[in-house]
Amino acid sequence: MEAIDLGLSVKWADKNLDANSPTDAGGRYAWAELSSKDKYTWENYIDWKCSGKFGPFKEYHFRREIHQIESFDDAITFRYGKPWRIPTANEFKELINKCRWVKAIENNIAGYRIYGNNGNSIFLPTDNVESYWSATRMNEPQHAIVLDIHYKNVQLFYRSRFYGFNLRGVY
Repeated sequence: MEAIDLGLSVKWADKNLDANSPTDAGGRYAWAELSSKDKYTWENYIDWKCSGKFGPFKEYHFRREIHQIESFDDAITFRYGKPWRIPTANEFKELINKCRWVKAIENNIAGYRIYGNNGNSIFLPTDNVESYWSATRMNEPQHAIVLDIHYKNVQLFYRSRFYGFNLRGVY
């Protein structure tokens, strides 16, 4: 994975986690899980089952002070080491607001070519991709913020944390 400088507060990975190329969608992950799987449900979500006083959820549900994925639960940090990590909602917001997004087809894959003010760019595939997880949990702890790209507009939204979505790293 290569870090691309778009002139923002962080550098963005040139491809998704588990992708072979920038146009490949890569793997899907539930929020704060370290590996992909075939099926995504609350029942097989790692933060759902636990033993102890908290009942069905673990730390991200009941520890209200935790609003970001911790590094030991970050699939990108797990795979590539620090300082690589999943971007925060604010970093996605910066990518949306400070870069130019152009719909593009590259290697027969639809997506967005995202240009920084310095002229550098990354490709974000949209074929077989609904959303990208941010590292930011909502106040309602069953949800986390995503970059939604499967509708007509690119926007930040929220989804239940058990869903399997793609990951794009920052450095």
